[in-house]
Amino acid sequence: MIDLVAWLGVFAGGAVFYQSVKVVTEANAGRRLPYWRRPEVTPRAAIGLRVVGIALVTASAAFLVPALGYSAIAVLVMALLPGLVAIPLHNRRITADE
Repeated sequence: MIDLVAWLGVFAGGAVFYQSVKVVTEANAGRRLPYWRRPEVTPRAAIGLRVVGIALVTASAAFLVPALGYSAIAVLVMALLPGLVAIPLHNRRITADE
């Protein structure tokens, strides 16, 4: 049962993290998003969503360690990957529009 709840937490956390990136990309429509610093516009909702998403994924992946071992790290990375891929896709779209 704990494994099921942990998997649900991983998926929910990944979705919340992706939503945080989506909020930032919509707020910065027409502007490139930097990787290692703050974008020009950072809505408060995006920061809160990002914190909740990362916390959910991390805690849930920690509960999966007894079942998956070191593979739980891959689960953590895969859950956050869609949000991280959204940034270069946004930047590519901006570059193509110019």
